[in-house]
Amino acid sequence: MNNLIKLLKNFVFGLFGVILCLLFLLSIFQTSKVNSDEQISFHWDFPFLHIIFLILICLAGVYLFQREHKFLPSKYFYLLAAIVLLTLVFLTQFWPKGDSFILMNMAVHISEGNFQDFLPGGYLYNQPHQLTMAYLCAALYKLFGRSYIFVFQALNCFCTVGVLYMLQVLYERLCGKISKAGFRVFSVLFLPCLLYVTFVYGTMPGLFLALSACVQWMKYLTSGSYRNAFAAVILITAAKMIKSNYLIFVVAMAAVLAYDFLKTVRKRHVAVLCMLIVSIFLTSHAMTSFTEHLTKVTSKGGIPSVLFVMMGFQDGQLAPGWWTGYHELIFLKNDFDVEKSAEIGKERLLESLEKMKNDPAYGASFLLKKTASQWSEPTYQSIWIQQNRDSNTHVPKILDRLFFGGGRLADAYILFCNLFQSFLYFFALLFVVGKWKDVSVSELLLPVIFIGGFLFHFFWEAKGQYTLPYCICLLPMCFWGYGFAVQWLRDRKEKGWKWFLK
Repeated sequence: MNNLIKLLKNFVFGLFGVILCLLFLLSIFQTSKVNSDEQISFHWDFPFLHIIFLILICLAGVYLFQREHKFLPSKYFYLLAAIVLLTLVFLTQFWPKGDSFILMNMAVHISEGNFQDFLPGGYLYNQPHQLTMAYLCAALYKLFGRSYIFVFQALNCFCTVGVLYMLQVLYERLCGKISKAGFRVFSVLFLPCLLYVTFVYGTMPGLFLALSACVQWMKYLTSGSYRNAFAAVILITAAKMIKSNYLIFVVAMAAVLAYDFLKTVRKRHVAVLCMLIVSIFLTSHAMTSFTEHLTKVTSKGGIPSVLFVMMGFQDGQLAPGWWTGYHELIFLKNDFDVEKSAEIGKERLLESLEKMKNDPAYGASFLLKKTASQWSEPTYQSIWIQQNRDSNTHVPKILDRLFFGGGRLADAYILFCNLFQSFLYFFALLFVVGKWKDVSVSELLLPVIFIGGFLFHFFWEAKGQYTLPYCICLLPMCFWGYGFAVQWLRDRKEKGWKWFLK
């Protein structure tokens, strides 16, 4: 049993390292860019520039992080972050677009007792995973009218600050070599995360709840307290209800708990796992039952999942594996019959896989481009989500040039994000190196979440913004790896740089 446990740990940590190595190589050799029409283009990068940057940033750390810094106490730091983010919302006041715009219209319909969106072919009939967001937007619309958009953006600001705080807590649990203050500064340099405050969607509220659940889950794995387990279950259930993608966090939590059960045979883990599974299924069933009672429309489960996987293996105008709308067309042509649509989806998926099997070069190119389009797009669509949006105010010139005008400012932002992405992948990889022998069970949670996100979107419909939560999860591990590198260099500096190669 001990050998099996060790094998599982090495497999998970090794797979995490292999994925990070692949993404790091992609990030230094190639950059994906997304235009205002969401079309992806692929550009060769300059690996020498990235390597020089990483060397310089390591050497800078040797001299900058000599002691415990007390730069701007925690409470003032997060207060300042909230003020800056709220100011960004005030200065932009963007109205939503895309799915966010559809949700805004549905909020109006629901508040007026109009349930057309729940009928076959309607948005919520096709995509019932958006029900919680629709009801949340409808409740806010009842209270604030269409201005609820800006209330939601303000909520995003506080949730983003909460995300930054939870990341610091996670970093502290890793016992990094560099101070908490250093990590706080580092975390706000992940600028795409900050720009998502204008996105009227479940990304940031869901991520705050999911990371809070991770903190409680890690505490439970350490202490065995039912209170931590119960808090984690409530938080992750709420996160999954807001945005269904956070189900990946649920699966990761269950997997790590199962691993710890094999290692410790704690019987309480069985009860906690049952509580987690029951909570997820009960809330999903309760939401469906409430909706059917409210609208008098029976749900069939929406568009079958296999159609999204099918779309993830098709060439499209945006990029390989990205949205084509073909899944909706199949569902429509089959009169919203879930079983018939699923069968056709399976057939189309098998055709795509057969094509890749018969032409391995095409298959490898497709999968590499699909991966690069998501994980090597350094802005995580943080500029794209601002574009083609009307504003309730006059947007300041500097923000207008960044979001709409392009030019040097936008190029500088992309370059910064590009270098930061290489930093993120490389030092997260060093976390694997430094923690290989003594990683704890709770410390496996974030790597398992990242692996889950990578594998899921390897098969599912692709989109750059989908990868943001998983890359945010890398931040504590990345900064731990950076501290590991800095400490290694500092030890050699103290011995004299002539010992550098020894």
